[in-house]
Amino acid sequence: MRKYGAIGRMLAFLLVASGLNACVGTTTPPQGTPQALLAAVTKSEVRDYWTNDFGRAKRTGGYSVIVPVERAQALLESIRGQVPSGYVAFVGTTHNLDDPSIKGAELVMAPGQDQFDIVRLAATDAVNHGKTTDQIIEELKRWDAQFGIDIWQAETDTIQLKLKSLPEDLPAFSQRMYEFCPDIVDQGVGDIESLQAAVEQDGAIFLWWD
Repeated sequence: MRKYGAIGRMLAFLLVASGLNACVGTTTPPQGTPQALLAAVTKSEVRDYWTNDFGRAKRTGGYSVIVPVERAQALLESIRGQVPSGYVAFVGTTHNLDDPSIKGAELVMAPGQDQFDIVRLAATDAVNHGKTTDQIIEELKRWDAQFGIDIWQAETDTIQLKLKSLPEDLPAFSQRMYEFCPDIVDQGVGDIESLQAAVEQDGAIFLWWD
């Protein structure tokens, strides 16, 4: 009887163990998925949404993690070459006004085909300047055709990108930037000459509409 009792306890243990393993398997994202990639690179909890409207509106269908703002761009660069087909990766909301507010930046992976979908996913607009998301994208596409651009961050009122090549007529492009996004001068660097110098330094562009 003791022999059979021991065997019974062993079988029961094996059944419990296999059940636990099955549970673990269902909560671990399959390799190669957006969730698995975000989790592996950031060691952070993966959320099944990203946000718009300064963190106050949840968007489903994609994934995000919260990372330190100062590490967000580097973490993005580390996963860009591994993003599954049919997805785009970008740094999303960095200025969170939700209640309670979340500190950090969103690293987002969501369905998209090109970098302009990043702006759509972020729902970036300039309503105070009469510009819709689509109008912003139209201008960015013109820049891309002329100089090449790399959009890596977008949220409600902000887009960050890098120029792949500097415009030959940088003063004219700086004036064009100011007309497109006046707040980067009027509430930012102060004058177009300073804007030109900033762009010339490393090709980085920070667009922000109040």
